[in-house]
Amino acid sequence: MNLGPNPTPADVAKALGPLFQAITLIIPISAVISLVGMLLLTLGFRGLSRVDARFSLPSMFMIVMIIGFILAVVGVIPLVNDIPNLIAQAPTTPGAPSSAFTTLLSTLIFSIALIGLGGLLSLIGLIGGIILGLWRVGSKYDETVVKIGAIFIIIPLLDIIAPILILVGVSGVRGRLGRQVASV
Repeated sequence: MNLGPNPTPADVAKALGPLFQAITLIIPISAVISLVGMLLLTLGFRGLSRVDARFSLPSMFMIVMIIGFILAVVGVIPLVNDIPNLIAQAPTTPGAPSSAFTTLLSTLIFSIALIGLGGLLSLIGLIGGIILGLWRVGSKYDETVVKIGAIFIIIPLLDIIAPILILVGVSGVRGRLGRQVASV
């Protein structure tokens, strides 16, 4: 990072600026991809709720999750943008911090509160929407792999293979439903 032995906060902020700018560009792209996935799952649960009323609750919780996710993203973007500025404004001597530092710190606290609220709503939506909804899909179509995938969503490291299990289980259900429709 080409920092000397005693860098100032401004030097550190200048060195870290490009990193945080790149992160700021990645966040909206990944957020849009995630939102599309959540919307598709919500639409799927809405479609299933027309056939089975048990899926109306997961579809409502998915909307809560989407709202929470949007709140969290709205909080993360200013947080990541303001960190280099906050570092640059950090006081180097004891005493009262500058007004710019205090303003940035209050913005940071507001962003963290927004992320916390969004995270809480997203967690509620994850449990009541995705996990409950996928569990009910597995129960309705007697597919244990989907149920296992629904449980794995919330377990760290196992959440990596959860989408694969869910896709395998849903494709098995589609195959069985396709054969049933063809035989009728």
